[in-house]
Amino acid sequence: MSFFGTNIKKIRQVRGLSQKAFADLFELNRGVISSYEEGRAEPKIETLLKVADYFNLDLHDLLTETLQVNQLASGSDIDHLIFSTDHHVSTVSSMDPNAVVLQKILANIDLVYEFTKSNSLLSKYNYGDILFLNKADIKNDPFSTLLANIDGNLKYYSEINEEEKNNSELYKIVGYISSEQKNILSDILERIDILERK
Repeated sequence: MSFFGTNIKKIRQVRGLSQKAFADLFELNRGVISSYEEGRAEPKIETLLKVADYFNLDLHDLLTETLQVNQLASGSDIDHLIFSTDHHVSTVSSMDPNAVVLQKILANIDLVYEFTKSNSLLSKYNYGDILFLNKADIKNDPFSTLLANIDGNLKYYSEINEEEKNNSELYKIVGYISSEQKNILSDILERIDILERK
């Protein structure tokens, strides 16, 4: 068994790609990506080579070890996620304890979504805000908290039509960074640090 499934899930999280978006990059279907991530199937060699080449990764590392966020994220990806209180961007190094915390956050997130001018804006949010989302289950999660990912745009589940409900992935918000609330990431990192010490 390789680490391919674990690593492509982490790649998706860091890059903010849904399983469908990731599958589309390599002319696969979403179900195949799901089976890789869940360890139910292993990819063909041509798929391995395409993924390694596309993301500029060492094939050996992709298969034999769990990749770290700093191996997967470009500087600009990390810059979008880490802000200091005075709006100067902090960089992440492997020696930085925040890098470890950031890796833990991203390892448990299914989708990182940023509101930009090119996608629709939900009420309560501003351009530049970033949502951390996990897949939701309509049977177990409160209906009012569900978001639908439709063609790369988030919509409130309660505001979409039946056809969109049948053709969308459902998510719930598990955290966010707001451009209006400068200290929110510091607050999240501090709370995680406290929980880890317990």
